[in-house]
Amino acid sequence: MLILALETATERVSAALVSDAEVRAAWHAETAGDLCRRFAPHIAELLERGDADFGEIDLIAVGLGPGSFTSLRIGLATAKAIAHSRDVPLVGISSLAAMAWQVRRRFSGLLCPVLDARRGDLYAAGYQVADGAMHQLQSEVAAKPQALAAALRQHGYPITFFGEMAPDQARALEDLCPKDWKVVRDTVRPDAPCIAELGRLRFESDGGDDLASLRPIYVRMSYAEERFDIDLGLR
Repeated sequence: MLILALETATERVSAALVSDAEVRAAWHAETAGDLCRRFAPHIAELLERGDADFGEIDLIAVGLGPGSFTSLRIGLATAKAIAHSRDVPLVGISSLAAMAWQVRRRFSGLLCPVLDARRGDLYAAGYQVADGAMHQLQSEVAAKPQALAAALRQHGYPITFFGEMAPDQARALEDLCPKDWKVVRDTVRPDAPCIAELGRLRFESDGGDDLASLRPIYVRMSYAEERFDIDLGLR
C-alpha cells in the first residue's frame, strides 16, 4: 500500500511517501507563514523523489491536530483536494496520537503528548500502549498544566509528559509530578511517517473517512472567535 501522509499541526510541517512501512521519501520544513504557497510544490517534488505519481497513491493520511488553526486547514484542504481529484480514500489522524506512536516503545504507563497551545495552555491527550496496540484514555484537550494533571490523575497510571512545551510549562508540570510521573524535555513533534502508519491501521480496521464531514481537531475557539464573539464554523 502506497500512502501519502501530511502533517501540519505545528510550525514544523512534514510529508512522507510510505510503502509497506518503508519511507520512500520524506520532507519537512519550519514554516514562516508561507505554507499555502510552498506545500503543493513540495508534495509534487516528494512524489518525484519517491519515484511515484498521484495515480499510484492508495491512501492519504493527514494529521488533524490539535495545533495551528491556519496550518491545519491548509493541510486538510490539500489532502481533501488530492483525495477528491484522484478518488483516493482519506483518513484523519490525531497529531497527538502520532506523537505517542513515536515514543510507544520508550515509555510505559500513560503517555501524554503535549504541544504549546499559547495563552498558558497545553494541547494534550492520554494514551496507553498494551499488547502492541495504542488505546486513547484521555481525549484531546487544551488546558493549563494544573487542570491537565488533575484530569490525567484519575486514570491511575504513571504518566510521562513529552512533546513541545515552553520552559515554564515544563516546570509547572514537574512541580505537579509525584515520584512515578516524569516530564521529558526532549522535543517530540508529530511527523508524517507516524501519521502514515496510524492511517494504515485505521484504514484497515475502519475504512476511509467522509471527505465532507472530516474536520481538524479544534479543542477550543480561535483567537478571533474568542475576541469578537463570533462563530467561524471551524468545529
